[in-house]
Amino acid sequence: MTTWLAWARLLRVANIFTAVADPLAGWLIVGGGAPAWLLFPLVGASACLYTGGIVLNDCFDYRLDGRERPERPLPRGDIPLASAWRVGFGLLAAGVALAAVAGTAALTMAMFLAGMILFYNAWAKHIPAMGPVALGGCRALNLLLGMRCAPAEFGWMPATLGLYVAVLTWIARREATRPGVRRTVRGLLLGIIVLDAGFVALTGDLTGAVIVLALLVPAVALSRVFAMT
Repeated sequence: MTTWLAWARLLRVANIFTAVADPLAGWLIVGGGAPAWLLFPLVGASACLYTGGIVLNDCFDYRLDGRERPERPLPRGDIPLASAWRVGFGLLAAGVALAAVAGTAALTMAMFLAGMILFYNAWAKHIPAMGPVALGGCRALNLLLGMRCAPAEFGWMPATLGLYVAVLTWIARREATRPGVRRTVRGLLLGIIVLDAGFVALTGDLTGAVIVLALLVPAVALSRVFAMT
């Protein structure tokens, strides 16, 4: 049980719902598609890519977290670093494979998203001006993953989501020195679901918007047990 809890903390399980809200919203924004079951590998791909990125984030930051976030599973020694590296890259590969099931467009976006995740973790996040932009781009791609295309009339939606996450990332940089910021970051992370639901509502699909918004329930519940940052 202790091992499972450590992995749940490493994977930021509450955040997964903020990630899958993006492709779900993207799917609903463009009116879905046929066959409808393709939504499931798209959502699965998003969950794998996101959690893979989260695990690799902690792997790359292992030494830094040892000083600034020693309560995290890797610096605490709850999970071997080598295992985390394998799981992180394995999840990225699984995400790309699941996206391939949904077609060439989804596969292309998933591969690009996986590359952006690695770019952010290995390099971009260490550059103040580049990190927020790169992570915002990842979120924009996550929404586009569900769309499987980029219709001109909806292009402002992934751009808005990307800007929102870029601002969120910039604010989150202060967590290490100002622990009180964590509550603000938690609220902004949960706000991604609200933003996605708003995008769907603007297309006139109120039922779809409620479905996306319902992801707040498990996200909030899990965020009370597991840290989101």
